[in-house]
Amino acid sequence: MKIPFEWLKDFVSIKIKPEELADRLIMTGLEVGAIEYHGRGISGIVVGKIKSAERLPSDHHLVCRIDIGKKMLDVITEDETLNIGEKVPVALEGSTIAGGIAIKKQELHGVEVFGYLLKPHELGLYEETRVLRLPKDAMLGEDVMKYIGTGSCVLDIDILPNRGDCASVLGAAREVSALLKTKLKVKPVKVRESKEKIRSRVRIEVKDKELCPRYMARMVENVTVKESPEWLKNRLLLAGMRPINNIVDVTNYLLAELGQPMHAFDAALIKENKIVVRKASAGEKMTTLDGIERKLEPKMLVIADEKYPIALAGIMGGANSEVSNSTTSVLLESAYFNPISINRTSKAMKLRTEASVRFEKGVDWNMVEEALDRAAMMIAELSGGAVVGGKIDVKGKEKKNKILELRQEKLFKTLGIKIPIKEAGKILKSLGFDDIKVTGNKLRASVPSWRASDIEREIDMIEEVARIYGYNEIKTTIPAVREDNIESELGTQRKIRDILVGCGLYETQTFSLVDPKMADSNAVVISNPMTPEESVLRTGMINSLLKVISHNLRHQIDEVNIFELGKIFLPGEKLVVAGAMTGGGADFFRMKGVVEKLLSSFSDLWKYESFMDDRFHPGKSALVLIGPKEKVLGKFGALHPEIQKAWGLTHEVYVFEFDLDLLFELPMPKKQYRPLPKFPKVERDLAMFVPEDVSSKAIIELISKSGGELVEEVKLFDRYKNSQAYRISFRDHAKTLTDETVNPMFKNIQNELELKLKVQIRK
Repeated sequence: MKIPFEWLKDFVSIKIKPEELADRLIMTGLEVGAIEYHGRGISGIVVGKIKSAERLPSDHHLVCRIDIGKKMLDVITEDETLNIGEKVPVALEGSTIAGGIAIKKQELHGVEVFGYLLKPHELGLYEETRVLRLPKDAMLGEDVMKYIGTGSCVLDIDILPNRGDCASVLGAAREVSALLKTKLKVKPVKVRESKEKIRSRVRIEVKDKELCPRYMARMVENVTVKESPEWLKNRLLLAGMRPINNIVDVTNYLLAELGQPMHAFDAALIKENKIVVRKASAGEKMTTLDGIERKLEPKMLVIADEKYPIALAGIMGGANSEVSNSTTSVLLESAYFNPISINRTSKAMKLRTEASVRFEKGVDWNMVEEALDRAAMMIAELSGGAVVGGKIDVKGKEKKNKILELRQEKLFKTLGIKIPIKEAGKILKSLGFDDIKVTGNKLRASVPSWRASDIEREIDMIEEVARIYGYNEIKTTIPAVREDNIESELGTQRKIRDILVGCGLYETQTFSLVDPKMADSNAVVISNPMTPEESVLRTGMINSLLKVISHNLRHQIDEVNIFELGKIFLPGEKLVVAGAMTGGGADFFRMKGVVEKLLSSFSDLWKYESFMDDRFHPGKSALVLIGPKEKVLGKFGALHPEIQKAWGLTHEVYVFEFDLDLLFELPMPKKQYRPLPKFPKVERDLAMFVPEDVSSKAIIELISKSGGELVEEVKLFDRYKNSQAYRISFRDHAKTLTDETVNPMFKNIQNELELKLKVQIRK
């Protein structure tokens, strides 16, 4: 967006240089891409008049005889639209045009030429393929810069997608006003109207108020279409726009100044004097102002009369209602169009205009009327016309300003500095926030209508306060760390990653969007998926890891040990960690070791249980219960053979998946250290035949219970069919154990096992 510096001064008093202002704007988040001094470096360009023009027989060029007042020149140009009598800018031999290019005498197509006819961009103006036409009253031989502005400074501002309010001189002025702590100058609008009423001249019907929530119109009659005054044309040129005539130029001028796109129709060309805002019909066509016939689609919003479309809503007018030199009555349109609708139509038509860019970002609901009044007033003044009494305003649902709350505590916590809530209120007021009320440590304010699509939450208000207060004023500080915050959730996640990496697993990252075949039937379906293979949110993470393993195996990587920490959707979000191992000696006990290493770092209360699941091998898997209430944390074990076969995996795969939200709820175990035991342990091995319905867990628990406090550890060290062998460790921390002490306990253990679990002790 090009913002002329002098134009900016119409709204706010600026006493600093453009370079300093640009630096300060950049520090508030408004990026100034360049500072242009219009006409700087351009010299030797004079006004010339075309006396004759002849086409070269061998090329698409014209040889023009140019009168520059004191002498005549021969010039060659590729612009075949030039006419005798038109006045144009002529770069003489030795002159310099935009970009520092020097003009020299040369021979082209066998003709010696002594000058060059310039296009607008060669004078630092807008892009155009035709030679620039100058005013008819321009004096021959005079410096062209007199007629297109000279020495003017222009700030070229890069507008961010969320700051559509800055795509105007007024929008930039609001920022400057807040930054420099100066009052914004508001221009009063006084429209003189005739006695005749507009409702007797035109009817307006809005059929789709969702796509067009507000449509306004005014009429100016008895207008004379002609060139705009020099001041208006110069400002448009500086803003990068091409002057056309006094009617169209006013709408473009206010577009640049206020950010509200408007359109002027020739009222006499509107059939049945009726405007209809509707969706296009199937197969309907219209020719836009650029002369291109366009096929419309049913979802596109158009402005039509009783018979045909006369404008592509919010993008470009139609050639069948264009203002021309014969126009005597003008119907002015100012509206609020749905941003998404305009964006879709603009993309479908591959037609991006100054109007569509602003409508896509959302215009100011309240500016619709103010801009319309300004346009009617200016057109009447510049064309000698009269504004017809009244205006038509067709509204859907009224848009009200949002009310947001800002807390002192949140402001301090976010920025790290103590900005008083009253000072924050003053900053917000300078930015246009209204109805500001401070109660204790809280502030309530009404968001200005021009920031409706940008300011939505408390954090947005904090950002506004910070950037105007000055990011340079926010000093670097070290945040206070409380002991109970050391093990934060993020810190815990880092700890999990460190543990699993230490166990030899590599972290991977997969997509949350998966194939429906890889998720449960209750998976959340995406309304606009890119592909069917990525159309639902994952309900588990194991399938995603199996996809990674399959990919690696196909590329001859036989050993894969991976894990992922992320979210699944059931449909609520849940944070989980999952892992998978295959090849390289991967087995159930190795996976069990990884699981135990992870669990022991977070809790002392966990145990295993057997379970049946169609995804896990029935004899090589376990359910993990954790905490005093023994909640299900997750599962681990070998992949079910049928699942493994479906994935085409040749090696056995071991996986786990745990609920981290549940893990984070548990109190962290307190680590306690004790000295190494002074007295030795005594070990006894016990072999037995075990019934099919007796689990290893039950045997270990019974041994520990019947052996009493002296049983330090019980391990299963051998298993063959229904035969199992356990090693029992006894230790007394106060004295050395003897056989006389251990043997009775060992005998009691055997008796308890035979009596309660019906095992057969092997002698």
